[in-house]
Amino acid sequence: MRHRSSYLFVLFLTAAMSAVIPSQPARASQVAYEGFSPSFPIYANGGAGFAGPWTQGGFNAFASGYTPRERSLCYAKLQAGTGGSISGHAFSAINGAVRNLGQPLGADNTTVYLSFLIQPQGSLNDGVFNGFFGLTLNGNLGNDLFIGKPGAGVLEQYVIENRGGAGQIASGTPTITGRTTLLVLKAQFLPGNDVFTLYTNPTPGRPEPASNVVKTDLNLGAVSRIGIYSTGAFTVDEIRLATTYADVVPSGDHTPDTDFPGCLEEPR
Repeated sequence: MRHRSSYLFVLFLTAAMSAVIPSQPARASQVAYEGFSPSFPIYANGGAGFAGPWTQGGFNAFASGYTPRERSLCYAKLQAGTGGSISGHAFSAINGAVRNLGQPLGADNTTVYLSFLIQPQGSLNDGVFNGFFGLTLNGNLGNDLFIGKPGAGVLEQYVIENRGGAGQIASGTPTITGRTTLLVLKAQFLPGNDVFTLYTNPTPGRPEPASNVVKTDLNLGAVSRIGIYSTGAFTVDEIRLATTYADVVPSGDHTPDTDFPGCLEEPR
């Protein structure tokens, strides 16, 4: 009888503790994060979710002239990052840096989200090939997806296109010097051509937007690395990769620093 009473007491105590101890939050779906701290990209090994440091690379990229900034780009209501960002100047040659992912992307019937902050600097269209700048998803089928300010076509809007300019889809959002833009890409990998959806300046903390621009004419295959690719002047920061929209547009209590031109009072 004494053993049974002790057993019942243990059960009661366990149930009581379960009632007062909060459950653990669901594990985040983050695939990779880079806040550029340390902020110089070449040989830097900060962030998370990568298989190695940044190295010089990208199609016909013979330089990697990127420089660190002490301050982050910031965006109203977006969760603050780790501090630091990187900038590129207007160049007379293609510049590029690439970094291998710890977890390759592109398996059929999977979806991944990419977000980053970007801000034009200097004079738009300065630099060879009309001063393009942005990020790439580098596929293993000889194709790369470019997200950013293009070097041809709709020159002064953010776009998604094949690296090199084919299949350009314009967002309608202008590239304005000194203005930070939040770009969010949804990549749906399929057995044939993949589906890429671009959102510009969504509000952090809200559901995935319904309005978007979509590109459906490119098959990336496996994506084992991302790239920074440019000839124009710009700053980039807060690169996030995750399997859910919410994890690449996390809301926070960040208040824009009006002394820093990378900040906006409200998304535009």
